[in-house]
Amino acid sequence: MNFDEVKNSVEAWLKPELDAKNLFFVDIKISMGKKIEVYIDSDTGVHIDDCAQISRFLEKLLDGSGLVPENYILEVSSPGMDNPLKVPRQYKRRIGRILQVLKTDGVMIEAALTEVNETGIKLKEVVEEKKKKSKIKEEPQEPKEYDLKFEEIKRALLQFKF
Repeated sequence: MNFDEVKNSVEAWLKPELDAKNLFFVDIKISMGKKIEVYIDSDTGVHIDDCAQISRFLEKLLDGSGLVPENYILEVSSPGMDNPLKVPRQYKRRIGRILQVLKTDGVMIEAALTEVNETGIKLKEVVEEKKKKSKIKEEPQEPKEYDLKFEEIKRALLQFKF
């Protein structure tokens, strides 16, 4: 099974179907030569019915296409909270959330997502007040702001603080 050929075909087949349902393609993973995982998302979230409909639609096209083995396994789902953000459109719905971003230069940033545009994102460090036993007053520090291009982002994960 040729990964690039399968990926390109799946993306092309899904585009009009996903557009019609206000969904978008995020990623595809192929493992063990026969398991195909397709991740879709939307600006308002993905419902299980959406995944089932897209799975049936895609299965009809994959069957007999010659691109996959006869005994392939297809899974269609949303990326989930613990998968990295892959496409710019995923970021918009996460404004206000804390992201852990690994830049392509190896620098790690953990900050709140404040803005998303066509070329990148803006982040602002969250400054927590620290309770000190010391009587020495510290000047409050201004939170750092980051302006990142999508090309500079190697991985971006949502962080959960409880």
